[in-house]
Amino acid sequence: MSKNNSNTNSNTNDNTTSVLEFKLPEDTHAERSLIATLCAPGSETLWGPCAALLAPEDFVHPAYREVWIALCALREVEQEVNSLTLKDRLDAVGRLNRVGAYPGLVEILAGEDVERPIVLAQIVKEKSRLRKLVHLGAQVVRTASLADDTSANLMSSASALLVDLSRGAVTKGLVPIGEAGERAWERVEAIRSGKAAPGIPTGFSRLDAMMGGGFKPGQSILLAARPGIGKSTLLAQWMTRIAARIATSAMFCLEMSDEEIWTRMAGSFAKVSGGAISTGKFGVKDYSRLMDAREEIKALPLRICDQASITVPEIRSMVSNALVGHGKLGMVGIDYLQLLSSPRNSQAAKQNESVRVGEISRQIKLMAKDLAIPVITLSQLNREIEHRNGSRPQLSDLRDSGSLEQDADVVIFLHQKGEAGSPDAQYELVIPKNRNGAKGVIPLSADLEHFTFSEVTRETEPFPFIQGDMEMDDV
Repeated sequence: MSKNNSNTNSNTNDNTTSVLEFKLPEDTHAERSLIATLCAPGSETLWGPCAALLAPEDFVHPAYREVWIALCALREVEQEVNSLTLKDRLDAVGRLNRVGAYPGLVEILAGEDVERPIVLAQIVKEKSRLRKLVHLGAQVVRTASLADDTSANLMSSASALLVDLSRGAVTKGLVPIGEAGERAWERVEAIRSGKAAPGIPTGFSRLDAMMGGGFKPGQSILLAARPGIGKSTLLAQWMTRIAARIATSAMFCLEMSDEEIWTRMAGSFAKVSGGAISTGKFGVKDYSRLMDAREEIKALPLRICDQASITVPEIRSMVSNALVGHGKLGMVGIDYLQLLSSPRNSQAAKQNESVRVGEISRQIKLMAKDLAIPVITLSQLNREIEHRNGSRPQLSDLRDSGSLEQDADVVIFLHQKGEAGSPDAQYELVIPKNRNGAKGVIPLSADLEHFTFSEVTRETEPFPFIQGDMEMDDV
């Protein structure tokens, strides 16, 4: 029996090794012909589409890669491209010998040129993607064989990498400012003509005004409060509205179950208290409204995950898969940051809580930026705020890590003044950080029995914007 097992393991290892030792996909003839074509006289207009598709790492031949980098550098400054200017460029950066000196460069440029170089660029890109798939497979085999992490984490990481590859995620490198300007101007024109919205509206008109039209793709938004204030309710309210009016959204609830989330949404839609729903003690009219709410919620493009132990890489993997499936996500919500786990055996998992939370905060910001989605994350505040006689929270009150303030594009505090549940209790949104907009305070009214917040309109009280470094208590 032992002998049979030994033979099986040996065969498996041999098969794995043989797969990884296959010749990597490449087409150096296409690479050389592409470069020769784009360096030929009159090829200025042909370079742009190819440059937008390819990155230096897409070239497998090191000499062709060096010539490509030099070619792009010359084109970006609108300098004439020929064997001499390329030689000078390569020599200036100490790369000329890597292409076989000047004779080697001339030989490369003597390759066959074609009428449609974009076809060659697509071939080069396809071979590059296939190589990345091979490397990804090798990485999965290697890490799985070491057994340093759980299979769930490994599959999640591999899935995220695979989705990034399928969406064409590549290292962008240096981009001409004019190119960035063209993309920015296209968005300006689309917003101006009404073809695009300036942001994702929350339904709170004052907050949307401060955010420049709502939350922006790529933003990391931190909504922080002490426990029991209602931050989960506010997040669910925003997520519901965005899913109903903008696009499919994803909510990750680490504290409550998906059924609890549904109960809150149903109570808000039907104006029936959570207690009545959970005990079943409601009348015929309430029952009718709940049935209507049930159908409305069922139709919402809102996805919920209530997995208690989850990491940011796992969330990113699920979000990436949702992007592939739905094409667009309105917003991602996470409730809440301090409950997120770090991948087992990661460096962050071995550090103190401040360092661990800081790493999670950074991962959330990178996810928002890389996937171009606003991500709103709930967070706890330190206990010290309870001993300051009801004064407004400050950025220093963010719990566990100074990285929370640093990584977030927007910080919003949900603040309660007075006893919770009493008629005198008052609520407000405090915005002490807004990277691309105003800071200020927005008074709210709360109907927590029906899981709803709304803005307070006071005709005699102007909307208090905070400019510069003004203290929050000065408002």
